[in-house]
Amino acid sequence: MVTQNVETDLDIANGARGTIVDIWLDPNEPLLALQQPLIKLKYLPVCILVKLEWMHASRLKDLEESVIPVEPTYKPYHISCQTNEGTIVTCTVHRCQFLMTTAYAFTDYCSQGQTIPAVIVDIATPPTGVSDTFVKGKKLTLCAGGLSLFNLYVALSRSSGCQTIRLLRDFVMKVFQGAHCPELLAENDRLEYLNEKTLKEWKEAVRTAEHVRRSTYIIVHLNHIESLCGKLL
Repeated sequence: MVTQNVETDLDIANGARGTIVDIWLDPNEPLLALQQPLIKLKYLPVCILVKLEWMHASRLKDLEESVIPVEPTYKPYHISCQTNEGTIVTCTVHRCQFLMTTAYAFTDYCSQGQTIPAVIVDIATPPTGVSDTFVKGKKLTLCAGGLSLFNLYVALSRSSGCQTIRLLRDFVMKVFQGAHCPELLAENDRLEYLNEKTLKEWKEAVRTAEHVRRSTYIIVHLNHIESLCGKLL
């Protein structure tokens, strides 16, 4: 599974899943003993070829359909700490890794927009985090690790039907009895109002432009007739 947005327009984004089809080793890598059950590389591979389950990109030269090369990414991190003397020391750590991980299990956030052939969903209370729900407009903190209606909707809608989805374990029923945050509902109403307002103004602008175009055509046509009449006289 891809762990960072690479090319969102091509669906190569955080949560995109695929299968590793090949690994291109570093040219300096010593000869490997393939009969060993565990192989440790001396150098980071040049790239890993991954066949994505869904991608909009065109087929790359010399590669199969939906196969892309994933190269290692370098990213610096700055860590600041205070010494015993009270001074602040900042160190820079350079990390190099491939932007993907095994996808045996992943969060509802990473699964957004995907339809998964077979799904086992865990909607039990997670051990960390805090989630709020609203009952009759009153804010209620469920518990540490509570799930919101957004979490539940995304998790339970990843399957194409009830025949291909199962629940891993029991869950707390009251998470379905809450309501959305009033601030989020108000924001949704505001965006809907702006959408309708923009659409109305756009239609009016189109009608005005069409009226101006027709009026200009009539004026030009009349001027042409007057010019012909003047020549005839």
